[in-house]
Amino acid sequence: MKFSTSRARMRALLRSARLLSALALTVPAAVVALGAAPAAADFGENAPVEFDFGDCPDQLPVGADPANWQCAVIVLSGGTMKLGSMTQQITEPVTITMQSSFDPETSEPVNIFVSMRSKAMTVPDGALGIPGTGSLPLLGLKVKTQYVGSFRLYTTDQGQYASTIDMRIKLKNDLLGDGCYIGSKKAPISLNLVGDDGSVEWFDNAIAMKMNDTTFSVPASSCGALGWLVDFRAGLPSASGNNAANFQMYLTSKSYTELFPAMRTQVKGAGSTAPKLTDLVASLFGSGK
Repeated sequence: MKFSTSRARMRALLRSARLLSALALTVPAAVVALGAAPAAADFGENAPVEFDFGDCPDQLPVGADPANWQCAVIVLSGGTMKLGSMTQQITEPVTITMQSSFDPETSEPVNIFVSMRSKAMTVPDGALGIPGTGSLPLLGLKVKTQYVGSFRLYTTDQGQYASTIDMRIKLKNDLLGDGCYIGSKKAPISLNLVGDDGSVEWFDNAIAMKMNDTTFSVPASSCGALGWLVDFRAGLPSASGNNAANFQMYLTSKSYTELFPAMRTQVKGAGSTAPKLTDLVASLFGSGK
């Protein structure tokens, strides 16, 4: 159900403190400043994914005010990832947990990566890329994403929500062994995902957005003696422009005083209340790279 800008914003603000936290972490400054009108889900409708706050640490940096910190959970659910000539549907969610706040002196965002969890996904055409062979003995293939560094949130010069993350893809096959990867810590698959402002949707417990990148390159695999087969199968290495990541992102958050009530006793004195929504949006996403 679509609403005008003012009605959508008012409805979102009245829903819940959790929604305010999610908006503060994820809506680009441009959405607020330019008055874009994201779609609003029906009242009482939650995002169609599960959010798990189990990885949220029960500790904060030394001197941190719990009232100004949140734990955010990002779920990438649905979409595709094309590496060279191999395209994989996202059939299992990828969950990223992070701590978020801002530097009270510089107003710069502070985003601390905590964890990235994913499950292995079956590649339909198996190790050879031939339809119907994926279920044959020794020819089945599964892939799993793994974090290797450089997670960051920011807004582009055009005011779009964006995120960087370095990852590698583990390939699971009986013949390839346990050490077969596309990408590595030294030569990762470096995504620079940019949000589609027109796809922003508000739910009662989260917001959603499509995230895309077609600029990254993919290195050759590191799979030992059979690496040549993997590279042939996937068309690797693959230069920028030949690859694509298209994810459906859902994000929610909870304040640390909500997650860990004992932290309320650590909240500092006057002026330590949680910042306003507009202040959070401005401070959690720095402009440019």
